[in-house]
Amino acid sequence: MAGYRLDLHSLIVFYFAATEESITAAAEKLYLTQPTVTYHIRSLERNVGFKLLDVKRQKVALTQAGAGLYKYVSEIYREMTGAEKYLENLKEASLRVGISTTFSTCMAAAASAFKKANPHVKLVIKSASSFEIAEAVLESEIDLGIVVSTDYGSSKLKTVELSSQEQLVLVASPSSSIAQRPKLAFVNLCGYPLVLGPETSATRRIILNRIRAGGCHMPSPIIVEVNSSEWGINLVENGEGVGFQHIKSVEKSITEGRLKILPLDGDIYVGVEALLRADAPEHQMAQKFVSAVKECLKNKQARSAPRMAAAGKN
Repeated sequence: MAGYRLDLHSLIVFYFAATEESITAAAEKLYLTQPTVTYHIRSLERNVGFKLLDVKRQKVALTQAGAGLYKYVSEIYREMTGAEKYLENLKEASLRVGISTTFSTCMAAAASAFKKANPHVKLVIKSASSFEIAEAVLESEIDLGIVVSTDYGSSKLKTVELSSQEQLVLVASPSSSIAQRPKLAFVNLCGYPLVLGPETSATRRIILNRIRAGGCHMPSPIIVEVNSSEWGINLVENGEGVGFQHIKSVEKSITEGRLKILPLDGDIYVGVEALLRADAPEHQMAQKFVSAVKECLKNKQARSAPRMAAAGKN
C-alpha cells in the first residue's frame, strides 16, 4: 500500500462522515463523540498525506482525493456488512431467500419440503420482483434469489439454471368479452388493460417486449401494477383486465372455472434461475434449497401438463 498504514476503524469513520455529510450525524450513527470522529478523520488524512474532507459550518464535503477513496471504502464497508450477516446466519442456522412474485405461489411446496428436511433451519422468505431480488442478493440482504432468467447486469452475481421451460399463460375472467374470442395474437392486446408487475419485474419486461414485437407500437394500458402473484390473479378473476401468469400458479383457478386460459398465438416460456453472490462463501443450506426448487419444478411440470391441456380445451 505504498507505505500507507490504513486503520480500518478510521476508514469506517470516514465512510460514515462522507455518507452522512455531517460529523454530528456520523458520531450519532457510530455512538462516538464528535471530537473522536474528527480525530479519526485527521489521523487518516495524516497517514495518507491528503485532505479528504472539507468541513464548513458542520457540512462535510469530499475533496477530489476523498471522493476517490470513498469508492473503495464503500466497497470495504459493504463487504464487511456482508461478512457479518453471513456469520450471523451461520450462528442462527438460517437461510434468507428471495422469490420472484412470478413463481411465489408454486414455490410454497419447495419451501415446505426444505423445512421438512431441515427443521432446525430458520427459513426467511421475501417475495419481490426479480430485479429487486437481484439487488438484495448483491447487497447481502438475502442469501439466495429465485428469479426469472434474464441479464441482471452484474458480474458479481452467480447464476444456477433451475428450469428453462416455465410457461406463462394469458388468463382472463371467463365472463369477460375477450375470453369469448376463439383466437388471439399479441397485437390484439394493443390497448387492452393489463395487470402486470412493477417496472422492476423481469416478467413484465419480457411480456411488453413480446407485445411490441407482435406489432403493437402504442403504450399498453397497465391498469394495476402488483407486486404479488395472488393479487394479480384475484384482480383478473374479478374482471379487471387480463394478466400473464405462471401456469403452475393458476392451476386451481382454471380447474375451478374462475379463470380461463386465452388461446394466444405464440407461447411464452421463461427460465428460472438461482442467484447468489459470486464472491460469497458456499452456503450449504442455499444449495439444499436450490435442490428442493429443482425437484418441485420437475414434479409440477409432470403433473400439470395433462390437467392444463384438458382445461385449455374447455
